[in-house]
Amino acid sequence: MRTIEKIEVFPVRLPITGTFRFASGSAGQAGETAPFVLVKMTDSEGETGWGEGRPMPQWSYETLEAVTTTIRNYLAPAVLGQEIMDRRGLHRRMHSVIGRGPSTGFPIAKAAVDMAVHDLCARSAGLPLRAFLGGSSASKTVALSYTLAEHTAEGAWREVDAARAKGFRHFNFKVAVSSASDVAVARAVRLAAGPDAFVWADANQGLRPHEAPAIARGLADAGVSVLEQPFPADQMHLMRRLRQQCPLPLAIDEASVSPADFFHYAAEGLVDYLVVKVTRSGGLWPSLQQIAVAASAGLPLLVSGLTDGFLTKLAACQLALASGCCGPAALNGSQFVDESVLYPGKSEIEFDGAVHLCNQPGIGVRPRQQAVEQFLVKDLL
Repeated sequence: MRTIEKIEVFPVRLPITGTFRFASGSAGQAGETAPFVLVKMTDSEGETGWGEGRPMPQWSYETLEAVTTTIRNYLAPAVLGQEIMDRRGLHRRMHSVIGRGPSTGFPIAKAAVDMAVHDLCARSAGLPLRAFLGGSSASKTVALSYTLAEHTAEGAWREVDAARAKGFRHFNFKVAVSSASDVAVARAVRLAAGPDAFVWADANQGLRPHEAPAIARGLADAGVSVLEQPFPADQMHLMRRLRQQCPLPLAIDEASVSPADFFHYAAEGLVDYLVVKVTRSGGLWPSLQQIAVAASAGLPLLVSGLTDGFLTKLAACQLALASGCCGPAALNGSQFVDESVLYPGKSEIEFDGAVHLCNQPGIGVRPRQQAVEQFLVKDLL
């Protein structure tokens, strides 16, 4: 029986190359740095697996410092000696030391540990993660959705045009950042992207209840494919009201941290998609449970992220493929963060607006440890 023998935690900050704003805040400004927490897990036979968490204080209460100390001081001691294949047991142990309040406790920290153990399990089995999770080991491609940073119609048109030249065919953009231009931006995106593109509007909890029905109708007329998270996560009654007036398919994000959260929305018929977000959901194991709820409700999947790094992007794509989803995936971290030093072979996997997965065991990539040490946050060592 192979067990978890060692867990190392690496808090790092990577360069931000582009400014990314949304209704509830910003993922950072160009020229600043973005926080990530990398986890290296070693088992009793010396095999290793890597995981990643992307703290996003603008989205949740988890900071770089909080995720680092939570893993080091609570989660890692709790799971040492755990059988690597027993992922249910892994989460039971993590929950015993960091429980839940209204929703999952410290999902970003737990996701980093969960991802590392899944990478380790798949590597020990000699399988790509998607095959370990029950999918095919054949080479597969996941289409990406390009995340627009512009908030004017003219700027969005230019950005879509430039992204299409790089191979992207699907697009997502933020609404409620500048409500006066939301519908105009939507029209520009649809016209520039073409009729076959999946166009995804994300409000990040930012729409005002009295404006939402009119904005939703305008987005529908503009050709938007789905509206995500129009209201704050704890205001389900507003979703009920909008559902009665909304001609657009709806999805939730911040309101769906745990499988139980999503179950409530699906049971009431308030959503048309499950947005799979591995980091938000506490890892791959809880995400599989969410996907099972969606499948039982007959709902399709979309894949998204928290401007996560390349490791999480590939893990999310592996999960999507195991579940029969080939995109679009709004995994946009690489648009705004430079991680080329960590993953020098990245361009061989991600190109032409898609992620191309071969049959390497595990997640399919791991960071260069020497490069990881180059970006360490010294105050947290």
